[in-house]
Amino acid sequence: MLLFVGLYIIVAVVDHYLVSATVDIRDLPLGRYIPMGMVDPEVGVLVLMYRPVMAIPSLAVTVRRLHDVGKSGWWCVLWVLPLPVLGWLYLIPLLCRRSVI
Repeated sequence: MLLFVGLYIIVAVVDHYLVSATVDIRDLPLGRYIPMGMVDPEVGVLVLMYRPVMAIPSLAVTVRRLHDVGKSGWWCVLWVLPLPVLGWLYLIPLLCRRSVI
C-alpha cells in the first residue's frame, strides 16, 4: 500500500505540473459508476492511466490478504459494490485483522 500511495503521489505531482490535459471521469462511458469519479472527477491523463494499471496488483494483494484472514477473495468486491464507501467501512478493518494461517 505504501508503494501504491507513493507512486500515486509522484504520478499526480508530475501530472499536475507537467501535463496540462485533464479528463472528466463523468464524461467517460459508465463514468458515473467509477468510484473515484465521485471523489475527484477532474483528473490528469497520467493519473487516469495509473489507476487501472495499479488496480490489478492491488486487487491481487487484497485477495491474498483476505485469504490470510480466512475469508474468500470475493469479499474484495466490496471495494466497488454495493456502494464504494460503505464497502470500505467493512473491508478495511477486515484487512487489518491478524492472520489465521
